[in-house]
Amino acid sequence: YMAAEALEMAGREAGIPLKAETNGSAGAKNVLTDKEISACDGIIIAADKSVEMGRFDGKKVLSVPVSDGIHKPRELIERVLHGDVPVYRHTGEKTSKNTDTDSFGRRIYKHLMNGVSHMLPFVVAGGIFIALSFLIDTASGVDPTEAGGAFGTVTAGAAWFKNIGGFVFSLMIPVLSGFIAMSIADRPGFLVGIAGGIFATNGVTFADPAAASTVPSGFLGALFAGFVAGYVMLLIERLCDRFPHALEGIKPVLIYPLFGLGSVAVLMCAVNPFMGIINSSLNDGLTWLAGRGLDVLLGAVVAGMMAIDMGGPFNKASYVFGTAMLTQAASLTDPNVAYRIMAAVMAGGMVPPIAIALSTTFFKSRWNDRERRNGVVNYIMGLSFITEGAIPYAASHPLAVIPSCVVGSAAAGALSEFFGCTLMAPHGGIFVLAVVGKSLFYLLSIIVGSLVGMGLLTLFKKKVN
Repeated sequence: YMAAEALEMAGREAGIPLKAETNGSAGAKNVLTDKEISACDGIIIAADKSVEMGRFDGKKVLSVPVSDGIHKPRELIERVLHGDVPVYRHTGEKTSKNTDTDSFGRRIYKHLMNGVSHMLPFVVAGGIFIALSFLIDTASGVDPTEAGGAFGTVTAGAAWFKNIGGFVFSLMIPVLSGFIAMSIADRPGFLVGIAGGIFATNGVTFADPAAASTVPSGFLGALFAGFVAGYVMLLIERLCDRFPHALEGIKPVLIYPLFGLGSVAVLMCAVNPFMGIINSSLNDGLTWLAGRGLDVLLGAVVAGMMAIDMGGPFNKASYVFGTAMLTQAASLTDPNVAYRIMAAVMAGGMVPPIAIALSTTFFKSRWNDRERRNGVVNYIMGLSFITEGAIPYAASHPLAVIPSCVVGSAAAGALSEFFGCTLMAPHGGIFVLAVVGKSLFYLLSIIVGSLVGMGLLTLFKKKVN
């Protein structure tokens, strides 16, 4: 929207009529008509996502990053008017001709952003519905300790919100991988990407295709599935170019889906077992630490793991370890050992969304408009122990977000263990504070961890234009 405004203003100042179509999270607005495209002198595409290009065939098309549209609008308009722009010939790809000159990293970034932008509404809507379910049960007087894993579904109203939010939340990972693949291979990649994301979520393997007892790949598996599915589909399309012309009509409805689904199924069945090995190793390592009396270190480790992949194998291994300790608490000489571990786990899961929300509030220069607007929702998700609210930010800026959140979460977990905070509920975030032992110190641990994460984000994340 900033690029559109800058281009329109530059056009008015130069006395040149210019119409700007936008394509943000709300969809395409001010869409160009066929008549306007036919009559115009040229097209400027200032975008960091894939654009439908077939309608621009035969026109002069200048494709640049969105930042150039914001900072160099007059220069772009003059290039079009002076003819310093190639004529675009459509080849069926959903990208501009100039994309071929982009660096590999920039192309990967554009595909990734296409997945993240489509995933975000599922994260926000589903997460808020789940948070409301905790609030309703809390307001109804439900004891989180007695409810255990059923907390958020005890009362009828809470169960409705929890189930609806859970259904939407479960679509988040497949949507991410589906739209990454679609950005790479257009519509033929969509089915393959969605399927790959579902396989990552379920953890299917050759030995267990029903995913009855396997560990899911989660967020990281979905990223892998999205990119692999997209590029596999491009390969299949090129191989199918050798087929007789008579088969052209059945390619998109039979050949592409059939071979694409088979390919991504084989790949994910091969990858998912390695995730299971990783998780088994993680659990063994955590159990070793718990048996050596290294409480503060263990708290830092389990909390930090919650922020590594935010819903993936590391996160799930830590959470499962914490909940497993709860089930064994009665058999331990000191049950508080288990309750302290669970407290550290939940603190670590709450820090990433809160740290990101704080950063988008107090250091706005590090984030774009969309990220700042959606950052507010992460306050709710973080306080509700919904770590997945940080996934869109981690996916967009992994080198800045993931290390910052891991250190912040580890600090919160270590402090929680140091203060001896305990938690007997497996979920609920701020809504189960009443059953947290040393609750004020627990809040202090989360606040310190979140501030550490925010500070590191400010250090690692570059300012945006």
